[in-house]
Amino acid sequence: MKMKTLALASITAFGLVSAAAQAADPAPVTVNGGTVHFKGEVVNAACAVDAGSIDQTVQLGQIRAASLTSGKTSNPVAFNVQLDDCDTTQVTKGVSLIWNGATVTSNNKALSVQSSSSAVAAATNVGIQILDPQSNLVTFDNATPTSVSKLTKGTNTLTYKAQYIAVNGDAGAGVANADTTFKVQYQ
Repeated sequence: MKMKTLALASITAFGLVSAAAQAADPAPVTVNGGTVHFKGEVVNAACAVDAGSIDQTVQLGQIRAASLTSGKTSNPVAFNVQLDDCDTTQVTKGVSLIWNGATVTSNNKALSVQSSSSAVAAATNVGIQILDPQSNLVTFDNATPTSVSKLTKGTNTLTYKAQYIAVNGDAGAGVANADTTFKVQYQ
């Protein structure tokens, strides 16, 4: 009899705990999360620009102002523009890029630098140059193509280099950021 009472008490206790647990579960709560933006483009071209090349940041790092005297450049930093799914039957010569951006007044081969915050001024007498895969300086005029690079079927990686240059005198300390855009020209 004691065993039956103990078993009945255990079953009742488990039932109460289970019912209490079910009653304690809060109702689901739903809140607004955010927005996801999708960007892209379908192109009728020999290649597609890889998503990682469309919006990238090249870290030029720090250079001492004393090392950047008039006409001197920093060590170049390599970066890539990758072209995917290339069909070489659509081109005869290859590919080149056309660059655009705000340049220093005396030189359309050097991007003008600006500060990214109002608390720190932009560096003075400093520009940013880009060298194409054949080590020629890029012209930032939205018209002049770089040297032509041959294309192979599939993925192609074009390696460019960026460097600081002291223009119009010795460099003065400050933030040295710049933006540029490029278009792809198939020939």
